[in-house]
Amino acid sequence: MIIINYEKLASSELRASLLKIAEAGFASITTPAAIQASLKYDSAAETLKVGKNKYNLKLYKKVYLFAFGKAAKDSAETLKTILGQKIYKAFVLDVAETPDGSERCVFGNFTYFKATHPKVSEQNIKAAAEILSELAELEESDLVLCSTSGGGSAIFEMPYKTAAEDAAKIFSALTKGGATISELNTVRKHISLVKGGQLAKSFYPATVINLLFSDVPGNDISVIASGPLVLDKTTVSDAKSVLDRYDVLKITQISKIELVETPKEKKYFERVHNLLIVSPDTALNAMKDRAEDLGFNVRVYSKAYQGEARLLGPKIVTENKVGECLLGAGESTVKILGNGIGGRNQEMALSALEKLKPDQVFGCFASDGHDNSESAGAIVDTFVINASSNLNIDYAKYLNNNDSFTFFDKIGSGVQTGLTGSNVADFFICLRSK
Repeated sequence: MIIINYEKLASSELRASLLKIAEAGFASITTPAAIQASLKYDSAAETLKVGKNKYNLKLYKKVYLFAFGKAAKDSAETLKTILGQKIYKAFVLDVAETPDGSERCVFGNFTYFKATHPKVSEQNIKAAAEILSELAELEESDLVLCSTSGGGSAIFEMPYKTAAEDAAKIFSALTKGGATISELNTVRKHISLVKGGQLAKSFYPATVINLLFSDVPGNDISVIASGPLVLDKTTVSDAKSVLDRYDVLKITQISKIELVETPKEKKYFERVHNLLIVSPDTALNAMKDRAEDLGFNVRVYSKAYQGEARLLGPKIVTENKVGECLLGAGESTVKILGNGIGGRNQEMALSALEKLKPDQVFGCFASDGHDNSESAGAIVDTFVINASSNLNIDYAKYLNNNDSFTFFDKIGSGVQTGLTGSNVADFFICLRSK
């Protein structure tokens, strides 16, 4: 089971149904399963099929692997199993522990780096510098197999005239202001030497196969990890507009933020093949099938929901019909007004309590297993309402203090998965009895 506290949470038939549907969603997006379903390697012919594309690996002198993001370690290990000795050198940059638990370790031709998230750190920058140095002189006869997954924006970074601590201040101000992931990544692209297609320029003229794990609403590949291998359509002017909109200079007290234009020359992208292999749709389809097996009428609320978490929660449960499983994938935002602990999924669940009906259960989940806290998310129903009343806990107080994790920890309704090794945005499930 991916949901560690499944048995404890499954205290009613409706809760158990929701957890079975959530489990199907989590299982469908595991990194090994996604890669094995998308890649086929014929070792005798030395041909690699990725989706509908086929590559003759005999045509390349060296095959490199570069994996970064929250699915990097699992994807690298899976690709190692598939390609074996065909990989000349591999670099893995992830928040997961390295094989020996150190910040950097080498096993054969694989080099692993431990990264931090969500803040860019000197540790991340140091790792990026070494990787870029190792891949600085690629030739036309080389092939680079990349795995790009959620969290990559912070995990893989080489700032342009911006200190790590200033970058952290910038994105903290944007996040607290409620900036969308697209707005955040527009700024990220223009204060970086690897994002917004900069990595494609760095890898040119090698051939690049980029396996993408989407964590963004709508699966815009230029937004995933801030699009290091994708032609960027945003400009310095767009980034400046976002910074002005959220009054970042004033809030951070940074005197000046240097911006760099992203490469627009098409030649840098002609040899780059960006292939989406897993997305929020993957989880939605798996959950839909499981819900129908359980006898629910299924309706997809949104495949790319956005908006303020505390406003979305009440709206979603209000729209849930009798006998229906309402599903959604996307990413909400939180305006941080208090000093509590929690994430957007727990806040969305907590906000729904005011509109929740006795025959409903509502669950919100971070697919990476970390909703800005030790929890992956939370579920709410009448049990939570009654428990908070019996314990004399005012849920509105916790909501206003952005302290959803503490509330659910006291009530015992937080969902625990640990880090899942995947990241395809967030998803919710809302069930109503027949």
